[in-house]
Amino acid sequence: MKRSVFGIVLALLCLGLIGLSQPVGSETIQAQTANIGPPVKEMLGQETPPSISAETRERLEFWGNYTTRPGPVTGLTAPVAGPVPGTASRLERERTMELPLAPETAKTFRNVNLPIVPAGYGSHVMESSVATEGKYLFYTGNWFAARSINGGSTWTWMNPFSGWPSWSPFCCDQVTIPDKARKCLFWLQMGSPGTNPGTGNYENIFKLHVSKDGTWASWWTYTFSPLGTNGGWTNQFWDYPHIQLGPRYLYLSWNLFNQSGAFTRTVMLRLPLDALAAAAGFSYNYYDNSGWFTFVPAQGCDHVMYFASNWPLSGTQNNRIGIWRWDEASGGLTFWEKTVAAWTLTGRGYALCGSDTGNWAARYDQRLLTGARYRIASKDVLNNNPPLGRNVIAWWWNVAQGGGFSYPYIDGAAFFEDTMTQVPGYPGRPYVYGSWCFAYPSAAVNERGDVGMIFNYSYSPDWNPRVAFSIADEYWHAPPGWDVINVKASLYRPADKKWGDYNTNRPFFPSSEIWAAASHVLRSSTTGDSTPFYFVFGRERDFESWKRWFNK
Repeated sequence: MKRSVFGIVLALLCLGLIGLSQPVGSETIQAQTANIGPPVKEMLGQETPPSISAETRERLEFWGNYTTRPGPVTGLTAPVAGPVPGTASRLERERTMELPLAPETAKTFRNVNLPIVPAGYGSHVMESSVATEGKYLFYTGNWFAARSINGGSTWTWMNPFSGWPSWSPFCCDQVTIPDKARKCLFWLQMGSPGTNPGTGNYENIFKLHVSKDGTWASWWTYTFSPLGTNGGWTNQFWDYPHIQLGPRYLYLSWNLFNQSGAFTRTVMLRLPLDALAAAAGFSYNYYDNSGWFTFVPAQGCDHVMYFASNWPLSGTQNNRIGIWRWDEASGGLTFWEKTVAAWTLTGRGYALCGSDTGNWAARYDQRLLTGARYRIASKDVLNNNPPLGRNVIAWWWNVAQGGGFSYPYIDGAAFFEDTMTQVPGYPGRPYVYGSWCFAYPSAAVNERGDVGMIFNYSYSPDWNPRVAFSIADEYWHAPPGWDVINVKASLYRPADKKWGDYNTNRPFFPSSEIWAAASHVLRSSTTGDSTPFYFVFGRERDFESWKRWFNK
C-alpha cells in the first residue's frame, strides 16, 4: 500500500499536477499549432554587390522608418527607483592583443571593419548581427549581408534582395544565428508590407534561410506569412524579430500590426530544429498575446525556453515584467507577472543624450532588447552575497534619463530560475549607468555560464556613439557596476538622430568560451556613412582558445 501511494504521488509530481514542480504564482497557457511545407533551394551569394537605385533607397528609407513600430504608451506610471550609490559603471581602456596579461584581463581578440558595404547600403539604423564557426563568418545589417571564410580578412556579398515578391520586397530587419549541434546557420529576413495579390490580404512575409554546407554558400528557404500561421490574422504584418536557440527548437518572436499601423499582438513561434536541418515540412507551435508588447527569448536556456515582456498594455507600464516558460517537452506555457523596481516610462523620442543635435538615443523606446540565463559567479556583488552557482534569468532594456539617472541608461531585472523570485539587491537589477549615456545592450552566456554584454555609450564633450563590452564572471569586481571596455568610437554624431535598433552578441563557436559581436560606428559626417564591424572579446585566460579556432 505504501509503495502504491508513493508511486501515485511521484507520478503526480512528475506531471506537475499537485503544484510542487513549479513556483507559486504561475498560470498555465496552451500554445497553438500551424504547418509549413518544404523549403525552396536558393543560391544567394555573389562577388559584387548590385548598385542600389534611388527608388530602392527611397523605399528602404520609408519602410525603415515605418517598421520597428513603437508600442502604445498609456502614461500610467509608478515612482521611479533611482540608482544605488556605488553601482555606477566604470570606464576602462581598450585592450587588444598585447601580451602577457593577467588571466582576468578583459580584451578584444579580433576587431575588423566590413569593407564589403557599398555606397548607398549604409544606415545609421544598422541592426548588426553575426554568426561564427571558427574562421567562417556571416554578417547581416539593415540592408546588406556578407560572409567571410577567413576570419573577416575578405568578404563575399550575399544578396538580401533576391527572390522577394514585388508586393512584399525585402526591408529591413535581418538577424543570423548558428546552430552548433546541427552545424546549421539560420538567416532571418523581413519583407515590407503590401497587398498580397493571391489573397487580397494586406500583410508581409518573412523568410528563414537555412544553410548546412559548411561554408554558408547554398541555402534552403522557408516563407512565413501572418495569414499562413493563423487564418484569423487578416490584414496584419510582422515587425521587429528576435531569434534564439533551444536544444530542440528555434524560437522566433514578432510584433504584429494592422493595416493602419496599430499594434495587434505579440507572437512567439517555436520551430523544430531537426526538421529545419533536414529541409522538411513540419508542424510548429506558436503563442500570441495582445496584452504585452515585444517578446524577448533568453539566450543560454536548457530544454526550457524563457521569454519576457516589460511592456503591458494596461495598468502601470514602468514596473512590471511578464515571464513565460515553455518546456520543450510540452505544448503548454507557464506565466508569471512580476513587479520590479520602476524605471522612467520611455516612449520613442523621450531619451536625450547630450543635446538634441545628433541625439543618437532619440529613436529607441523601453521594449526589452536582450535576455540571458546565466549563473551567479561573483563572490560578493555589492555585499549582497548571493548564492554562488545559482542559475538566474535576466533581461535588459533602454530607459530615458530621469528619476535620479542623469542620462539614458540600460535597466535590467534578474530572477532565480528555481523559484522565479527576483534576485535581491543589485544582482536583481543589474543596470548599466553612470555619467554617460548607455543604450542597445546585447547579452550572451558562454559555456561557463558567464555573461558577456555589448552596448553603445557616449559622453561629454562630443557625445559620439561608441561601442563597448563588459563581462560578469568570477573576476567581476565587488562592488559593481559594469566595467566598460571601449572597442570603437564614432567620429561624429548622426545628423538624422537615428541609431540602433540593435547590436548582436553571441558565444564564439566552436569554442563557446569567448564572445563574437557585431555593431557599427559613424566614421564621417555623411548621412548613412556607417561602418559595421565584427569583434571577438573575452578574458586573457581564453586567448589560446581563440588562437586555436581562429584559422580553423
